[in-house]
Amino acid sequence: MAVEHEAVNKATKTSLELPSFMDLLGDLHHEVFGISLHHWVPIIMSLIVASILVAVTYYTTKDLKKIPQGMQAFLEVVIEGMQGFFGDILGSGASVFLPFVGSLFIYIYLMNIMGFIPFFHAPTSSPNTTIALAVIVFFITHYVGITRNGVVGYLKHFVGEPIWMAPLLFPIHIIGELARPLSLSMRLFGNIMGEDTAIAILVGLGVSLYFIPIQFPILLLGLLTTLIQAVVFTVLSSVYIGGAVGHHDEH
Repeated sequence: MAVEHEAVNKATKTSLELPSFMDLLGDLHHEVFGISLHHWVPIIMSLIVASILVAVTYYTTKDLKKIPQGMQAFLEVVIEGMQGFFGDILGSGASVFLPFVGSLFIYIYLMNIMGFIPFFHAPTSSPNTTIALAVIVFFITHYVGITRNGVVGYLKHFVGEPIWMAPLLFPIHIIGELARPLSLSMRLFGNIMGEDTAIAILVGLGVSLYFIPIQFPILLLGLLTTLIQAVVFTVLSSVYIGGAVGHHDEH
């Protein structure tokens, strides 16, 4: 165990990331429920984002007005924009799945943005967070496909046509479906982690250069890339869900 903890300490010290407010609380190598505090950081950051979303939604919707003002007006604009953007992709399933897809987009975008706040980390810079999101999308997609088409009808989708090509097409389709959560999660994780690493390096260089803030150009670019990554993840998720719904509509 001593060797393990020493290895973890070395890995953490060599990691290129800015300190979070949890680092100010002390040593992050202690374990809670068998998980080191260092690995609890993205979980806590994710919970902070979720709590903010719940609080804003609650206080905005508890007293809705016919003529929206303030935060209510802003949220209605955001929702209408997402309806127009994701509604075409989801097709006939837009009314059912838009709340999930819209919440997923806002949640991912806010988690990405957290990396720009001093003493906070972007939870999406951890593969655990992105894999969890991708797995949720994976199960929802196949749940929709099975409930809309039935087990046999949904499996026919993997067989393809002509039927004599089934021995070749079926395993290819299965591999493609299993690759979806991997590609979704690794794309989001890789981009956000790389962005945060670049910012941490530039901050370190800026400190060595008499505190010159040379990281600002990357921060401005990052504001755009964090939005793009949230859009890409959500659009692909919408395509997968819309494909499962659309397959049922074709029948």
